[in-house]
Amino acid sequence: MSWLGIWFEHEAREGGPRDPAQFKRLVHPVIYPYAHNFIENETRRLQDVEDPSRAREGGEIHSVYYSLNHDGGQPALDQQGCSILQWLFQNFEPGGGNNISSRFCEIPVVIHAVHPARAAAMANALTLLRFLARAEDQAVAKIMLTSWDPLRNGCQAAAEEYENRCLEFLKGDIYYPEEVGLFEVLDRRDLKSHRQLEPCCKTQIGFIESLLNWADECWPRSRQEALELEGKMRESLADETAYLRRQTLKSQAALERAALLA
Repeated sequence: MSWLGIWFEHEAREGGPRDPAQFKRLVHPVIYPYAHNFIENETRRLQDVEDPSRAREGGEIHSVYYSLNHDGGQPALDQQGCSILQWLFQNFEPGGGNNISSRFCEIPVVIHAVHPARAAAMANALTLLRFLARAEDQAVAKIMLTSWDPLRNGCQAAAEEYENRCLEFLKGDIYYPEEVGLFEVLDRRDLKSHRQLEPCCKTQIGFIESLLNWADECWPRSRQEALELEGKMRESLADETAYLRRQTLKSQAALERAALLA
């Protein structure tokens, strides 16, 4: 079965430097140039479909992968890729279930941000979400980081490099083995080397920085310690995301009141 990408990438629009028309083997992806479009459509898809890892496009069924960039086409914070992560954390529920964030976690992700720190911020956040949100028997899909910089080697060469890396990533086992846990993944060099969040990330997903610092400062030395720390981090994240949901509801209510008074 072929793979269909669902992208958040502003520059993938027609004629942009990341135009997927240059691909020779990957199916032309579904592209969302702005984060809010991605969130609106993926909310419906993840809630409505029986199997979120499959999608129909052009009359054919494809396996699905996400390809995410950090930056959107506008400077506003709601156009940054970390607003997608904020949306997922708002839907976080401990113990998995059939909610949006746990279903998202079953789908492999390619993060193709050029800046390593921004790519790692997204990947660290997704790693926490995937392992802390999953049900006991739920598979966790892998995450790959890759730079896609058309200015370095030219658009065609950059597209080929991205395509080759994606195909290599997707043709293997897309799920972490059962024995691989949260801390084994957080120990990856590409994630561990960029734990500090940039200012734009702190604004929306800043609460994950304390969780990452907690993990690094209290790194478990045994399987039992890992399970205990993971449980404590899950409880802490549940508190943070509950607070995030309350603040979002308050903001929405205030906007609705202002609209009625206008």
